[in-house]
Order: sequence, then structure tokens, then C-alpha cells
Amino acid sequence: MKNKGKVRQPLRWLGIGLLCTVLLFTLVPRIKTIVELSERKQALLEQKAELEKEQQALQLELEQADSPENIERIAREQLGMVRPGEQPLIPVLSR
Repeated sequence: MKNKGKVRQPLRWLGIGLLCTVLLFTLVPRIKTIVELSERKQALLEQKAELEKEQQALQLELEQADSPENIERIAREQLGMVRPGEQPLIPVLSR
């Protein structure tokens, strides 16, 4: 009987070692994938926050662009328009 116990003990350790090896090869790649995905998620959340800030700035700029004062400024500066009774200023280019 003592002989059977001595034979089973190495087999038990071999089985435990084999089980640990299988778990190691199946779990490590999955854990690595989870860590990589977590890092990617964090980077995407940071990018999202930056894009939301940029969107707010552009929305504010758009709202200001539709104001009558801004439309008048663009008309005067870029299109050379003047109000009735005003004298237009014509820039003189020197050579």
C-alpha cells in the first residue's frame, strides 16, 4: 500500500503541473489582451474629451459667426462693402 501512495504522488504533481501550464498558456494571452484594451479605452476617452472641447469651441465660433456684427465686419473687410453715405477706403499698393 505504501508503494501505491509513492507512485500516485508524482502523478499528482505532474497533473497539477500540467494543469498550471495549460492555465498559464490560456490565461496569459487573455490577460494581456484585457490590459491592452483597457489602455486603448483610456486613450480613446482622452481623445473624446479633447474632441468635445474642440467641438464646443467650434460651436461657439459658429454662433459668433452668425451674429450681425460679424457679418458686417466680413462684408466690410473682405468684400469692401460700405454703408450708404460712407466713402470707401481703397488700399494703395506700392511697388
